[in-house]
Amino acid sequence: MKEIIVNVKEPVRVNKFLGQSGIVSRRNADQIIKDKKVFINGKLATLGEKVKNKDVITLKIAETKLIYALYHKPRGDVTDKITELADCVPVGRLDKESEGLLFYTNDYRLIDALLNPKNKIEKEYEIRVREKATERVERILLNGINTQEASYAPVKKVHISNEGHSINIILTEGKKHEIRRMLNALYLTVMSLRRIRIMNFALRGIAPGKIHHLNERQISVLLKNLKLDKKAELS
Repeated sequence: MKEIIVNVKEPVRVNKFLGQSGIVSRRNADQIIKDKKVFINGKLATLGEKVKNKDVITLKIAETKLIYALYHKPRGDVTDKITELADCVPVGRLDKESEGLLFYTNDYRLIDALLNPKNKIEKEYEIRVREKATERVERILLNGINTQEASYAPVKKVHISNEGHSINIILTEGKKHEIRRMLNALYLTVMSLRRIRIMNFALRGIAPGKIHHLNERQISVLLKNLKLDKKAELS
């Protein structure tokens, strides 16, 4: 059983409040309300009911520790839940032929914040291409590009190595297969693609298939940068 003291300026729907607290997703909040596991000031909550400041929400669910972890997805693996992080979900995806850094967490506030395009989360990639990339490629990527699949916003930064077969790209967008589709439209064949950074968290030091659990300082920095409280108010 878990109790939460509501801290809001204006009344808000209980499912929205629970989702923002990071304890459950908004969808899961709806379900536990339907399952009669949510009480407001001792009374059974109903869908659509609002809570106000100082209300006490009681959840008849098992205590869940919030987890924040980084994972180095190897090439050839599919982005999905992994045994060691069974209670967590991956934030964003990497396709099967790509490798690199992923966040795993059960804090649904973090998931929403990292996936929200308004937050312009930086993601950095190293790409090897078969053909030689030119200054024209850099210019087009910095101005945005339309492909058969979608329109892509300008990338934040592009660096092409002297020989033209290695490209470093920083994105703040996160559309499906974005880099592969942009480079394919520019007649470049991707040989390898690796995500090396998300925000200020780097892949360096995490071996393929290994997990790094964020320490307290890293968690504090992460949540502060996303303007999230360290944790929901629990009593």
